Formats: sequence, C-alpha cells, structure tokens
Amino acid sequence: VVATDGPAAAALVGGLADPGSRPAACVYFAADRPPVDGAALVLDGEGTGPVNNWCIPTAVAAGYGPPGAALVSASVVDPRHVGDDALSDAVRRQFRGWFGGQVDGWRHLRTDRIAHAQPDQTPPALERPERPVRIGRGLYVCGDHRDNASIQGAMASGRRAAETVAADLAR
Repeated sequence: VVATDGPAAAALVGGLADPGSRPAACVYFAADRPPVDGAALVLDGEGTGPVNNWCIPTAVAAGYGPPGAALVSASVVDPRHVGDDALSDAVRRQFRGWFGGQVDGWRHLRTDRIAHAQPDQTPPALERPERPVRIGRGLYVCGDHRDNASIQGAMASGRRAAETVAADLAR
C-alpha cells in the first residue's frame, strides 16, 4: 500500500501518472490573546488577501501554542512567488483589516511551506472523483490524489484501499 502525496506515489509506482500538485503555507503567530473567542476554522469569504482560512489551535488545546499565548494559524494557497517575510507581512495586513491594531503585537513564529499540499484539480485534471486504488496485483495506492483534494478525500481513498486489500486477501 502506497499512501503518499501524488508526486511521491508516481515516483514510487511505475506507470502511475503524476497528478501534479499545488503548494500551500501555514503562517503561525503568537498573540497575547486570541482575536476571537471559541474554536473554529474560519474561511476567508472575501478573497481580498493571501489567507484562505485560519484558526486558533490553542482554542482546542493550550499546549499547541507557546505558554501563555494564543497560537494563530493562517493557511495560504500557492505562496510560491512570495518569500517568508513578505508572506508574513501580507498575512498580518489582512488580519489587521479584520482585527485592528492588536495584530501589531503578534509575534511571527514561523512559516511552514508544503510543496505538495493538494493534488492539482484544475479541470480536467481530475476527470472522475474516484480513481482506482488497486494498481496491480498486490499493489494499492491511496491519498487525496485518488479521490478529491481534501482530508476527506485522503481518508475515503484510504478506506477504499483497505477494503480492497481485505477483499483481495479473503480470496
């Protein structure tokens, strides 16, 4: 069972097409207090800046962030053409528009870049929502590149692979 991102699966399994991928980044800040109360994943419905979605992981578990601080995490889609400092500044500007001057006191902790965050699903890149998980005799591939670009897609393809392996072993 090959459970990797699409480019890695294509490199490991001969004949498997590389679906391509899209990069993302997570920009992390420490704040004296959270900008909002409660645990939520907030989507940017305005589309005016680099932030695609954001959350406060310490609203779920205080240990996720620095002691005594709120951890603010912002996800950015396709940050390839922006350096870490410029990206952090752009994310901070967008947050400032939402939360005002409190953002100026936030401390940038780090920026994590994920080269293959999601498979490319630019039409017609994913013609069917479910691609086969059995690639050959005794060879199975799963990941969001076999379904849809999401955690749900990765889990669904993993389940399909597990069910297929179990059925094949039962023969």
